[in-house]
Amino acid sequence: MSLFDKFFKKTGRNSSEKKISPAAGSISGEVGLSADIQVPDQYLPLWELQKTRQLLEIKIGSASRVYQSMILAIDIDRGLLWLDDLFPQQLILDAGDDITLRHHRNGEQLVVRAPVVALGSNYGAVGFAIELPEFAVYTPRRSAPRYAIGHQSPLSVKIRTLGQEPCFGTLQDISSGGLRLIVAGNLLPFLRHGAHLPLCEVNLTDDLQIRCKARICAFRMGRSPYRHTQISIEFLDLEEDKRAALTRFLFESQFRNTSEPEFSRPSRAQQATERFAAA
Repeated sequence: MSLFDKFFKKTGRNSSEKKISPAAGSISGEVGLSADIQVPDQYLPLWELQKTRQLLEIKIGSASRVYQSMILAIDIDRGLLWLDDLFPQQLILDAGDDITLRHHRNGEQLVVRAPVVALGSNYGAVGFAIELPEFAVYTPRRSAPRYAIGHQSPLSVKIRTLGQEPCFGTLQDISSGGLRLIVAGNLLPFLRHGAHLPLCEVNLTDDLQIRCKARICAFRMGRSPYRHTQISIEFLDLEEDKRAALTRFLFESQFRNTSEPEFSRPSRAQQATERFAAA
């Protein structure tokens, strides 16, 4: 008997209404938190999202398409997280698929990656259930801090979007994981979230040149100091020795006079993220 079968065991096979009721040990979005149910600290963020009916970003597997959903119930005893049907409607989700759940707040993000246990449609219900993670914690959106360069930067960045000629922009900030640049004019028609860039190139010094593929994380139009497109990208296939050299360069050039830069000692949230990723 699967976890999902146990979840629905008490609903009864001959129920005419086929209404799904959460098990006694679960936290239902409809009835709220009862007095005799104590939410473990590691699940408080999930309960807050459920209580306030926050929309969550959902991705299926490695696909770039983004859906929305909400938490319907948290079944701690059975280790299930019950989510509403995805919006826009889709027909490709199936038991065993991996999904990524994400929620942003104040520069932090909550990320949960888990397999789908089963679909509610198989039980006369809406939504679907995933495995409840061991913990849920908000972490900084960027795993590595970015260091501002500014509009007067003399450093040029070369990028190329799929099917287009290379273009050049000015470096605004950079980290060991990516950078932000501005390109004169309007590039919005040629950009989309999650799109891959076959080329990203920037020469920081004579001895340190970054050349790799990249992915578009964000973009927007800007008006100052001139009309431009601001693009944030993530490095994809940057060699580890090159990434380490970039980290050293950033430390030496921007934190030479500090005793202990923030990125040299990961926060508890970052450690939790690493532990989750390793699992």
